[in-house]
Amino acid sequence: LGVAFVEIHAGLDEQAQPGYSIQTLLDDGKIAGVPFSVAGGVKVDTIAAVRDAGADVAVAGGAIYSAEDPAAAAKALRDALAK
Repeated sequence: LGVAFVEIHAGLDEQAQPGYSIQTLLDDGKIAGVPFSVAGGVKVDTIAAVRDAGADVAVAGGAIYSAEDPAAAAKALRDALAK
């Protein structure tokens, strides 16, 4: 069976490691050769890079569920993609 889609993910423990960068996930996605999604560090200041790397899906869990105002956080992410 061939791979049709891949999720490139870094858990909270990996994100907490010194030197973690979402760029590693983006680089892995670019070389995957199939459509991909990224989860792990997707925030307002990184979501444009996720889009520009060619990701089909950006999973911004913590950026929304840990926000004081989740609805405003989701809107800010959407607005950042529109730029």
